[in-house]
Amino acid sequence: MTDMALKIAILGAGQAGARHITGFLAVEHAQIAAVADTDADLARREAGRSGATPFQDWRTALDAAAELDAVVVALPHHLHAEAACMAAERGLHVLMEKPMGSSLAEGRRIEEACRTAGVVLMICFVHRFRDEAIQAKAWIEAGHIGVPVNCMETIASPRGSHLGSWINSPDLSGGGVLMYTGVHAMDRLLWLVDAPLRDVHASIRTLTAGSRVEEAVTALLTFDNGAMATLNVTGPTYPAGGTSWRSEIYGTEGVIRIRARQSVEIAGNSLAQRIEVDDTSTRDGENYNFKRQAEEFVQAVWDGEVSPIPGRTGLAVLEACQRIYDRGIHGPLFALR
Repeated sequence: MTDMALKIAILGAGQAGARHITGFLAVEHAQIAAVADTDADLARREAGRSGATPFQDWRTALDAAAELDAVVVALPHHLHAEAACMAAERGLHVLMEKPMGSSLAEGRRIEEACRTAGVVLMICFVHRFRDEAIQAKAWIEAGHIGVPVNCMETIASPRGSHLGSWINSPDLSGGGVLMYTGVHAMDRLLWLVDAPLRDVHASIRTLTAGSRVEEAVTALLTFDNGAMATLNVTGPTYPAGGTSWRSEIYGTEGVIRIRARQSVEIAGNSLAQRIEVDDTSTRDGENYNFKRQAEEFVQAVWDGEVSPIPGRTGLAVLEACQRIYDRGIHGPLFALR
């Protein structure tokens, strides 16, 4: 690791971009050099946290590429491909917010552009860096539940004012709750099962009048290693106590249960244990998963290492989501009778 600081531009200073700034501010050998957002006041406020230069246009920020080493792309989904490809062409390393693009084709463009330019491309599946996820993965790799055979992923994330209006436009977002929230659950399944997706059956619904994107998805998935999973994703429009995320991984010799930001537990033939967790790490403090992600990105860039979460991972998740859209049964607006 060099003593130099990686100079980073944050493209998009909304909910995700602000968390990235907090994460990088806690990392050695990283410097936020530019912050861009169409909301000029927001750009100035977030840039002021690090002494960065604010921009109202992310393209203008990239024009300062001679002073940059890397970018974080945290823009609306339809801008991901344009921003990432432009950054790669300028020789900038890319930390890409999920989803990798608003379509599989856009994701492939990003992966090819970064590979051709020889820059690091890391996809922001930031929940992999949470304590409960790290522990679950370690238990599986140690063989404590045998071979995963049946999994359940349930995630509900209320739609609120923190989400831009572009989310409700399929042309801009690429989809609804599956593309904004469900991608995290899909990545967790692919990561923990550790096998490519084979087959998909799904039902897709809207919940509110006027919604142009899906707000509820239930999918039955099978994987190349024989494992099965159910994926339930919901985006309620009423207060629902924040995001709720539960994972259960049943293996041939035990089960792991994850409650995001609460606990992870294992019950098996060789081990039984429960660990309480929250949003604060003893070592890394609040926002700790973003800090850990930032550390991994900086290290991969400076040390010339393989991306911790490479483009092919983002493509696998996009392909899985695309198959749900293509193979799913799109039902009418849900109504109580």
